[in-house]
Amino acid sequence: MCPSKLIVCILLVSVSAESGSESQATQLQVPSTPSRKEPSPADFQFLITGGYRPETNDLVKYAVMLRTGKPKKFFGDNHQCAGVIFSQRAILTAAHCMFYKQQKLKPKQLMVVAGTPKRLVKGVTTQIMESEVVLPHPKYNKNAHKYDIGLILMKKDLSLGAAVATMSLYNKAPVAGVKCSIVGWGTIFQHGPLPDEAINADVEILPDSFCKKLAEWSNVGMLCAHNKDNSDVDSCQGDSGGPLICDNMVTGIVSFGIGCGEPNSAGVYTDVYHFRDWITKNSCPLGTRPAWTLLLLLLLVLLGEPASATS
Repeated sequence: MCPSKLIVCILLVSVSAESGSESQATQLQVPSTPSRKEPSPADFQFLITGGYRPETNDLVKYAVMLRTGKPKKFFGDNHQCAGVIFSQRAILTAAHCMFYKQQKLKPKQLMVVAGTPKRLVKGVTTQIMESEVVLPHPKYNKNAHKYDIGLILMKKDLSLGAAVATMSLYNKAPVAGVKCSIVGWGTIFQHGPLPDEAINADVEILPDSFCKKLAEWSNVGMLCAHNKDNSDVDSCQGDSGGPLICDNMVTGIVSFGIGCGEPNSAGVYTDVYHFRDWITKNSCPLGTRPAWTLLLLLLLVLLGEPASATS
């Protein structure tokens, strides 16, 4: 939990506060024979195909669209990635969504759009937020797929309501067989058009014994999932950074996969439970610290002791 604004204001009077593109998509490939050429990172595409539109979409309120620059012709034509609302100020997404042509995007280049199920329609519940901090995981390598997770801290708080809501992190290590859902505005088939309205799809977490057959797979901080009854169901281009939702909690972040809905394959997701400490630690707005740190500093100030920087 982020420290309260009241404590922050008190401390700012006494002590100085410590300030503290979807790039090229990846394709996940499963070699069918030992002689098959292994894919290089350049062959990959970051990835809802085979999905559906529910009469009432109860999941889209947790998701946001990430957009780069200004629209070229109309609202929504600059869709880049997706994300999930972790707090009123913090968006959880994929680290690769924070890069374009190998360069990290600046906060002013990434806009967060919440409360709008339709990509091309700016409605009364739509909130367009400016980014203040773009924070990929420090171990993320844009030429690989490990640690594909990041946080966007917005300049202002989102207004929560029926169309915009926060989602908690999965509270245990995910296991095979758990039924989940994905939601996003990604292409409806590989290299196909982006939909206007958000699409849902149902998948199931797979065992590591299956996932480890996938190219670029790592058993550290990754999980994979697909629909056992329909291989067409998958995340696709434009869904990157969006949530894998299990038991009404965000369990994974769309990361990469081989094409979209390929047989004998699966989508790969960043395991948020694995990164829960990093997420919690870095999701507070600039100029704030953990509550216990602020209380300690305040106590030191009141006692007249010199306050040393604590992180």
